[in-house]
Amino acid sequence: MLSRYMGMSVKSQAYLFTFGFGLTLLGMSLTEMWLPMVAGAIIMAALSVESWIRVSHIIPLHNEIRALQKQVNKLQAELRSVENQD
Repeated sequence: MLSRYMGMSVKSQAYLFTFGFGLTLLGMSLTEMWLPMVAGAIIMAALSVESWIRVSHIIPLHNEIRALQKQVNKLQAELRSVENQD
C-alpha cells in the first residue's frame, strides 16, 4: 500500500483517513443506517492505522537506512582508496 497514493503526502493521507474514520463514526451514530457503515468504518480504521504507522515508523526507518547506506558506500570508497595506495 506504500505506493498506492503517491499524489498526496503521507501525513496528508493520515489526516484524511483519520478524518474519514471520524466522519464514518459520526454517520453511524447519527443515522439509522449504521449497520452498512460498519464495513466502511473497519476499512477506514485500517487505513488510518496503516498510514499513521507509515508516518511514525516506516518513513523514518527508510530515511535512516538511506543514511546508513551512504555511510557504508563512503567507507567502502575510503577502503578501496587505501587498498589502492598500498
